[in-house]
Amino acid sequence: MFIYRTQVRLKDTDATGVLYFAEQFKFALEAFESFLQDRGFAWRDLMSSKYFLPVVHAQSDYMAPLMVGDPLEVTFSVGKIGTSSMTLQYTFRDPDRDVEVGRATIIHVAVDKVTRESVPIPDFLRTILASGLLEVQS
Repeated sequence: MFIYRTQVRLKDTDATGVLYFAEQFKFALEAFESFLQDRGFAWRDLMSSKYFLPVVHAQSDYMAPLMVGDPLEVTFSVGKIGTSSMTLQYTFRDPDRDVEVGRATIIHVAVDKVTRESVPIPDFLRTILASGLLEVQS
C-alpha cells in the first residue's frame, strides 16, 4: 500500500467547484507514477524502454464530493499481477473529514512497442509491483 497526497485544484472541478469524476483517473495515474518514483523508478525510464503499459480497462466509483482546496489522499495498491497485465487499485479519501470519496481500478497490459503485442511484464517492473501487492499471491 502506498499513499499519495495532493489537493483538489480549480482545474480538477466542474462548473460547481466539485471534483469532476473523470479526474479520479488523473489522480490515480499520478499516484501510480509517485509509487514508481518512490521505488526508485521514474516513469520516463519506462517510457524510454521497449514497453508500453496501455490502459485496457478502467472503472471508478464516485462516493462523496470534493471541492476546490480540499485535501486528497489516494491509497494505491496492486490488486493482481498477471503474466502480461496488472490490476491497480485506488481509494480516494478526504483526510480532513475522514471520508472515502471514491474508488478506482485500472488494468494495464505490457505491450512491446515494436510488435504491439502483449508481452510478459518485465522482471524489473514485476519486482516493483510486488512491493505494492495487497496480499501475497501463491
